[in-house]
Amino acid sequence: MVDQVFALLGWIAAFGVVIGGVIALVARFVSRDSTKYDMVFLWDHRFTLEELELDEPA
Repeated sequence: MVDQVFALLGWIAAFGVVIGGVIALVARFVSRDSTKYDMVFLWDHRFTLEELELDEPA
């Protein structure tokens, strides 16, 4: 019985790690894509990312 509980907790943890990774990747893609969209359509490349303080830290 205890073995089954630990096995279930292991599967829940593994599932949580996978879901967390997917959410992090989607969030990163959306944030980068929206910055490119803003530069093209909102600012029409009149400013650089540094001038708008949107540059990513190195």
